[in-house]
Amino acid sequence: MRQLIQNQGESLAPALEELATEYGVSLLPCTDSKRPTWPEWKALQQRDLNADELTEVVNHQGIVAAVTGRQFNVVDIDCHKDAEALEWAVENLPYTPLVGRSQSGGYHFYYAVGDVPVRTGQFNNIDTRGQGGYICFAGGKYSIEWRDDQEFHSFDDLPKLDWNHMQRLEARRREAQKDGNGDWHETKLRVVAGMVHAGKTDEYILSHCEEWTEPGYSLQQTIEEISVMIKGAREKGFEPEGIFVRSLNDAFDLENSKPDEYLGNGFIAAGFRVLVIGAPKLGKSQFVLQMLTSAACGSDLLGFQWDRPHKVLWLQAEIRGPYVAQRLRAMVDSFQPHEKELLNKNFFWTERGDINLVEQFDQVKDLIKLIKPEIIAIDPMANFFAGDEANNAEVTAFLKKVNALTDEKLLRMAKPPAIVLVHHTRKGATEKDGFEGARGASSLVGWMDTGMMLTKADQGVNLNFMLRNGPWPKARNMQISHDTLKFEELNDTTETHN
Repeated sequence: MRQLIQNQGESLAPALEELATEYGVSLLPCTDSKRPTWPEWKALQQRDLNADELTEVVNHQGIVAAVTGRQFNVVDIDCHKDAEALEWAVENLPYTPLVGRSQSGGYHFYYAVGDVPVRTGQFNNIDTRGQGGYICFAGGKYSIEWRDDQEFHSFDDLPKLDWNHMQRLEARRREAQKDGNGDWHETKLRVVAGMVHAGKTDEYILSHCEEWTEPGYSLQQTIEEISVMIKGAREKGFEPEGIFVRSLNDAFDLENSKPDEYLGNGFIAAGFRVLVIGAPKLGKSQFVLQMLTSAACGSDLLGFQWDRPHKVLWLQAEIRGPYVAQRLRAMVDSFQPHEKELLNKNFFWTERGDINLVEQFDQVKDLIKLIKPEIIAIDPMANFFAGDEANNAEVTAFLKKVNALTDEKLLRMAKPPAIVLVHHTRKGATEKDGFEGARGASSLVGWMDTGMMLTKADQGVNLNFMLRNGPWPKARNMQISHDTLKFEELNDTTETHN
């Protein structure tokens, strides 16, 4: 490995073989235009090279690339396009001793793969090469060097990109878009997707190619690129949605396309909208934390069993960061060691801050795209909504933004996340009021798929349910354990509505 780093001018064969066999790096032979010569190269994101593939790479006389996102991630800095890009990267990204140079004079910063997913994306002359990508690093005029006195041991020894680093990159991209300096390809992807969603024909979209062609590119190149974007947008379902009338048989056929059910029968599933309400100081946030932590490690919740561990995001805006541990420590200590490992991998949260979901929607959306959680809790609604809770029109506008956070196409996720919205009941509301006791506009009740209502009881609190897509679970009478800070059932209650 050290030989590869220091001696790009010598034969690459021994170093390439060492990378593949000792470090498990999936290598790709590339053309002079930096494209892999293997059409099915993406399969190597999930496996190592076989013997025949390794022989072909080692004997390849041109550019060699490596699949990213498995053993390492790379930040590609196009400082030949923008001298400021390297300065920005040095100031905002962690120092790494493993650095490459591109043929055009740019820099490649290598990082270890950590818990934070690094996608292959563009951030205004700074690209990330992670999941789904590759990086050219050897052959031609490429070079790579180890900038440290210590010996290279493994890619795990490199620093990692964390959430703060990825958010800084997202902020850089948004700033460029605001100033009209965003990457051409990424900008046109959004434009084309919007046109497809608006119902425009291929011919109409392609008619804009002449005005979209940049200096140094031919019209034919632009047409080819835009054609690929159109095809991709249609395959991903960006075409306009209509109102569909279905037959009786459709109701039975659609049973086979139910969303993935995470908890119970029609209780919490992918894309579900869950409303948790209760009076102040009853422990709504603690209950939601119990829900999220149990989901993150796939354990049980008051007798219900999560189907598997889920990545979760607690969007909270009340508790200052240094005090969040007080809410979590006893609860986390109650889990088994293997569950704690899953919690550390799957549970994410935000610090206290004033967040207006309507005005700052793009920031929240980008955060979700980055983390890709399967369950998101907005806790409480009042800290994310700056309007009048009694105004149905304003609440509806807010809920539309919340709904957009379950749009897998917008988020570029395989399936929609479930949303848990935490809200107060109005003053004086009781268990008899049901979910009509939610504070503010009545549109909240119509919004939810599943409702959970906490009310004060003679002993502890009662938890009642309302499900639109499955049988209602029986009500629970429960109280918080001082040892675990989890709610525990006090006694059994009768069945509620079905």
